[in-house]
Amino acid sequence: MEMRLGPLTFVHVEAGSTWVGTDQGGWIHAGQRPRFEARLPAFHIMEHRLTHAEVNAALGREANGQDGDYTGIDGVLLRQLCSVIAAHGGDGVDVRPPSLAEWTHAHNLGLITAPSGVLEVLADAPFSDHRHAPMDGRPRPHAHIGPLQDHLSCIEVHPTKAKVVATSSVPMDRRLPGTVLRLVVTPQRNAPSRTVPAEADRLANVRSELFSTLLIGVLPSFLIPVVRGFGSYALEGWANLLFGGLVVGFLSGAVWRPRRPSVPWEDGVIHDPSVERKDSQ
Repeated sequence: MEMRLGPLTFVHVEAGSTWVGTDQGGWIHAGQRPRFEARLPAFHIMEHRLTHAEVNAALGREANGQDGDYTGIDGVLLRQLCSVIAAHGGDGVDVRPPSLAEWTHAHNLGLITAPSGVLEVLADAPFSDHRHAPMDGRPRPHAHIGPLQDHLSCIEVHPTKAKVVATSSVPMDRRLPGTVLRLVVTPQRNAPSRTVPAEADRLANVRSELFSTLLIGVLPSFLIPVVRGFGSYALEGWANLLFGGLVVGFLSGAVWRPRRPSVPWEDGVIHDPSVERKDSQ
């Protein structure tokens, strides 16, 4: 089922649940953890990214003969496009870039594609991990001050693996080559949001780190000389073997650690900004 607002066409995305992020334990995956469940209402999303022709038509510009994706999105253009398209949408809906949860849900359903080589702008404020992430599909709110106040998150696709994506951020105070955009039409969410808990189980993480370092680094460091017939060195050179094992075990954490727990919907924390405002007064 499609919906047309002005020159743009949107496809329907059914309400449902999707998992965002990864549960892989290596440090290189820290920015995509914890994996959490998001439950989204039905919404509409552009099947493809905005083209030059669509941008010109939406803003009333003359066609310039350019074809393909419109690249070089900045904050001014983004606000203009959202304002123009929202005028066709009526009350009770938001027109904006997709949040990470909305983008993931549509991508998992096969409704959108994600070619490599571009940065697709999201509506979320930049983030270092998924702690505090809204679990109902709304975007992460922006900080009012700070070095990233004019930045938005974006999706990056692996150069050779189309299904492998990561998130980073792009500045919106200037045009950046390679940035592309698609829009969503989504219900406004005014109720208090359910968010990913702010704290992890630190004790469990420490136990996992100690066990992994022992298993991958320290034990093999002592067993290898014993197996090769140098058992005496395991006693005489224990300090060197221990240090070497700790280094190997520590560095192995960059690529492998046991999978981390995911956060289901039921474990989310209800976050009510109005309560925080009252407490600060």
